[in-house]
Amino acid sequence: MKLWKQLYLIVWLAFLQIIIILLPVYGDSLVDLHVIIGLAILGLAHYDNATLKRTPAPNRLKRIAKATAVLATFQIILGLILYANVRLNVNIPLVSVITFLHLMIALAIITQAASVATAYDMWEDHEFVTS
Repeated sequence: MKLWKQLYLIVWLAFLQIIIILLPVYGDSLVDLHVIIGLAILGLAHYDNATLKRTPAPNRLKRIAKATAVLATFQIILGLILYANVRLNVNIPLVSVITFLHLMIALAIITQAASVATAYDMWEDHEFVTS
């Protein structure tokens, strides 16, 4: 798969994550699907970061991809806390704050991933000029 397609895949997976959460019926199977897609995003973010490092792409894209991978890692940590609260009935203090952070990081991931995907696609196709 071409790298730009992999980069866009994170965007669509993150979008799907948000849609799943917004569904009116959010049962156990959707929680598990949310977790599976989240793990896929984590793996893909780190894989894309490692792959992008080996290209001659601009350093800015590499830094954003690295930041996306770090955000995805932090996202999984927050997600595990929320999973324990929802599925394992562990009483987590400040769960609303953790939920808010989880949502904000999801939006940051989709934004950063879209930025890298578009910029890399344009760079690869020589659609902009550097001076």
